[in-house]
Amino acid sequence: MTSPSFGVLIVSGDQLMAGSLEHLLTNSRGTRVRRAATIAGASATLAEHWIDAVVVDLAMIDGTELSDFTRASQSEPPTVSGLLRQDCPLRTTEALQAGAQECLVFSDLTTDRLMRSLRQGIERQRVQRRLADLALRDELTGLYNRRGFFAIGEHLRRECLRQARDLAIVQVDLDGLKAINDSFGHAAGDQAIAATASILRCTFRESDVVARLGGDEFVAIALDADRVAVGRVLARLEEALAQHNLRAKTPYLLSFSAGSSVLTPPERPSLNDLLDSADRALYANKRRARQSAWVTARVAAA
Repeated sequence: MTSPSFGVLIVSGDQLMAGSLEHLLTNSRGTRVRRAATIAGASATLAEHWIDAVVVDLAMIDGTELSDFTRASQSEPPTVSGLLRQDCPLRTTEALQAGAQECLVFSDLTTDRLMRSLRQGIERQRVQRRLADLALRDELTGLYNRRGFFAIGEHLRRECLRQARDLAIVQVDLDGLKAINDSFGHAAGDQAIAATASILRCTFRESDVVARLGGDEFVAIALDADRVAVGRVLARLEEALAQHNLRAKTPYLLSFSAGSSVLTPPERPSLNDLLDSADRALYANKRRARQSAWVTARVAAA
């Protein structure tokens, strides 16, 4: 069930229609109503206030504008209902294809009908989000999977280019996963993967994106992170790994290698370019670590 209190945004330049809708909504307890006369005003309201449902006057917006609007800037976009002055199957189809949950005919509305429709729309939106989230998550770790990473990563890359913000990619490989599986069993390997995910999750911010690409490969996107900031992130990652190994009661020490790359506008590398660059840095670091270990072993044996 939806929360007894939720926010509704009415988007219409027709003050009489907007006022009538607001009157219907305020007849129901716990409904917070806001109004916007333009799409720009509605977008600003969504950026500043938590809105659960939006009712858009379809007389003031075309299909392309509605499609852009339904991809709202909230972390959980609201359900969007189109409002028609009279029933029109063609306009209804266009609105649904653009992302509206349903279309309402103004002359048919009562408080009960409108509230029931909005509550059902909110619940449908939540169910759809849960299903979509399951498709984008790695089952073992709860991190985003490869599909989720590329979907969200590409969106963040474009936003950073548009807003001239830095973005960093940090790629991490869990070292020795095969050896852990061979020596201690696949349950131990799964435990090592889950522990790596936990270290990454606590190292990066909630606003960052952390994903498991598959097997022993992980990646994170850090927003507003230049090369200096990435250096600090990598240092925190090493410290978190060291602390984990001090506390862990496993027959092996967890180890991983990392590499990074940075998007600095106006440069426009693709997401794959950034991943390739981070991957090259990772393997360069891995080679240096192996060479250092070989020299240390030779010195100890001398």
